[in-house]
Amino acid sequence: MREISQEILDHMPDPIAKMVWEKWIEDGKARLKTPHNEAQKCQAMAR
Repeated sequence: MREISQEILDHMPDPIAKMVWEKWIEDGKARLKTPHNEAQKCQAMAR
């Protein structure tokens, strides 16, 4: 499973790459890492 920190995701300059990561997180293929390096699955946010 892929992991990315929220800070990196928030400051990603490429909007397409950010959308891909968000889709992976939504599909359960990726996890967000907390500032304390604890990985967690995230629920997709309603848009």
